[in-house]
Amino acid sequence: MNAIIMRNTQNYVRMFLKTESFGRINTIRTAVLFILLFMSPRGFGQTSASAFNMIYAQIKQKNFFEAHSSFAVHKKKLPVEYQYFTEAVLDNAFNKPEESNRKIAELEALKTSFPDSLKLKIWHIKEDNCMKQYDYAGAKKAVQETLQQYESLLTEDEKNDLKNNLKIWTALENEPRQKVVLNGATRLKMEKDGAGLKNLKVNIGEDTMNFIFDTGANISTISTSAAQRLHMKIIPAAIDVDAITGISVKADLAVCKKLVLGNITVENAVFLVFADSALSFPQIKYQINGILGFPVIEALKEVQLTQDDYFIVPDTETKINTVSNLAIDGLSPLIFIDGKHFSFDTGADHTILYAPFYQENKKNIEKQYQVTKISMGGAGGKIEYEGFKINHTFHILDKKVPLENVSVLTAKINKETVYGNIGQDVIRQFNKMTMNFDQMFIKFD
Repeated sequence: MNAIIMRNTQNYVRMFLKTESFGRINTIRTAVLFILLFMSPRGFGQTSASAFNMIYAQIKQKNFFEAHSSFAVHKKKLPVEYQYFTEAVLDNAFNKPEESNRKIAELEALKTSFPDSLKLKIWHIKEDNCMKQYDYAGAKKAVQETLQQYESLLTEDEKNDLKNNLKIWTALENEPRQKVVLNGATRLKMEKDGAGLKNLKVNIGEDTMNFIFDTGANISTISTSAAQRLHMKIIPAAIDVDAITGISVKADLAVCKKLVLGNITVENAVFLVFADSALSFPQIKYQINGILGFPVIEALKEVQLTQDDYFIVPDTETKINTVSNLAIDGLSPLIFIDGKHFSFDTGADHTILYAPFYQENKKNIEKQYQVTKISMGGAGGKIEYEGFKINHTFHILDKKVPLENVSVLTAKINKETVYGNIGQDVIRQFNKMTMNFDQMFIKFD
């Protein structure tokens, strides 16, 4: 199967890595039956139920920023078990998996009646927390418990997703956890490849190879020939990864014993392994060797990218005193701009706005712009959607960030709840961007 690269489309190379596949690890879709809330023996009254429903509706939309603010206001109105539940979800979203698991343990210790729909959510969170701590055996157990205890609450798609996840964690359960060692500050020049994507030079053993740097890739990726050349441990897994066109692409796993980026050593990094043909784009004579994805990038704790294409990991973290504007939905970073939540993708050349943005601005958009076709491509081919090309101005750090000819999709293509995907056309308007995964902020200078 050959993937097709389209130079004028969004996320063209990485699209198949950003769908709800890789077992849809980055997605937790739970249909909550709010009527069950009123069955709590702890006297969950109308005021408490209303407050929780509001907070949880925000969580379901992946607007963890508003949910966090709402919870701070209404926390005391909620019974203690619902406090623990909400804290577990929000700690997970703001990259505190250990704290999230502690809240789950406190919730379970209460041994109070709790709706199965919310218990299901907790098991999804457990899996995600284990994944983020590289506890693959723990993630496997969480998936098994979910399938055994809550099968009746799962759709067929959700069951298939979990079974796909189970393949991943079973393949990895005996592998050592990823570990990062920082031996001082690192400053590396990124190089653009034939597709205009930014690459970092990675040293593995005595070999060197350029890998694409991409926070939007939910997991690091490598071609079969590159994994073999670099002597990675390849683990057959037959994982299903969905392309944008709906075609399923098969992938295996690989573990890299040690890779070096400047003064950074990453041990036991996990990669998805695709056939070379799936990462080949003969139309422009382009082949992807590898992609450094979010799990490796997040483990560095802080990354700085400059307008002149330098990749920097400081030896001392930046400290700021501000409300968090960075969250994580599974393995996908989210940013809060203008009171809206967006996915954030350093690998996307252009920003794209999704159906929720269109619906809120439908009247003004249709008044000023004409309907057009928006082309998107990736593994499995090219597909077109109806949309608009608009001009839009974001406001970041009291600075206006104008964009021209931004694509706006009128319909959801992947059940998006975010307002869009922020790309390099926003980042390039600043001299430096800092992403901190400890304090959870994105700072532009």
